[in-house]
Amino acid sequence: MKLDQVLIYGMGLMGGSLALAIQEKYPNAEISAIVRSEKSKKSILDKHLAHHVYTVVESTSIQWNEYDLVVFSTPVATLLEIIPSLPISGETIFIDLGSTKQTIVDAVDIHFNGNQHNYISTHPMCGSEQTGPESAVPGLYRDKLCILTKPTMARETVMESVKGFWESIGSWTIPMDAKSHDETLAYVSHLPHVVSTILVNVAGNNKTTMEQVTSIAKPITGGGFRDMSRIAGSNAEMWTSIFKENRYFLQNSIDDFIKQLTEFRNLFLEEDGLEPSKIHSIWDLALKQKETIQKTK
Repeated sequence: MKLDQVLIYGMGLMGGSLALAIQEKYPNAEISAIVRSEKSKKSILDKHLAHHVYTVVESTSIQWNEYDLVVFSTPVATLLEIIPSLPISGETIFIDLGSTKQTIVDAVDIHFNGNQHNYISTHPMCGSEQTGPESAVPGLYRDKLCILTKPTMARETVMESVKGFWESIGSWTIPMDAKSHDETLAYVSHLPHVVSTILVNVAGNNKTTMEQVTSIAKPITGGGFRDMSRIAGSNAEMWTSIFKENRYFLQNSIDDFIKQLTEFRNLFLEEDGLEPSKIHSIWDLALKQKETIQKTK
């Protein structure tokens, strides 16, 4: 893929880290960025993440076809507003880093209206609870999965170029259709953020717990709470957008979680007390499925 001119639209943690990865692998690439605020613009310039930085207000005269690669690192709702402005023809390759796919692919298919094009939707699985360009790190994408979703009329050659780009900066890739992506990610990515956030709020709403944790200078939580609460409350704006775009599958995952949690709670209500074999069965199944999902064996 030719990478003389790159535009990253939205340069927080993900966009900023991608800029660093491009600088490392493609040192001759000239990177431009579009951001919402003067504060972000200053941070990006101070950290040398891009050669040129424009606020959204300043970017109205920018022409998409001036760039070899345009990366959208914005909330999905913002991206859906931008897609109708993309040129129908040209050599520029467009990708996004969106955490949901169906609404993006649908918008792309509608906009290009049966014409072949250069838009591939991608999802690098390497987020963090950190936000903002100041959190950018050069190795964020190394040894991480990037899911590639091809809209109907996207060129196969472009799909291969995008695959090669992600692999060149250290990611490994798999193709996945939009529906499978959104349903799977509802369970393995979006639901965990909901559970983590609510777990913290449940603990925080318990009077005794809060009296104890506020009475000492150091945390009394164990590793389990620390690990499960790490992603709680991260980037509410981004997650609100994800929840809106993937509401159907996320609702299903929440319903499934509530069902199993209720079944577990009901074990405490049985007259003969907790049956160890039932607890062991749940734990054993979780261990087996964790090994399958996380590829630990």
